[in-house]
Amino acid sequence: DRTEVEVAVMSEEEIREYASLKEPMDKAGAYAIQGKCAIYIKEIHGEYNNVVGLPVARLMQELFARKLV
Repeated sequence: DRTEVEVAVMSEEEIREYASLKEPMDKAGAYAIQGKCAIYIKEIHGEYNNVVGLPVARLMQELFARKLV
């Protein structure tokens, strides 16, 4: 699956402020769409669960389709 997230233009000060938080430090994309970065999210195209974590519903569909579960 593919999900595109459009982030609003951020000032250099906003970028530095967000980067100074602990929140982005353990994220693959260096932001948490469900956290403090949410105020900068303009649009999301695709499955929200792909961005937040593992798309469990999609995973289970694939596993059942392949008779792995």
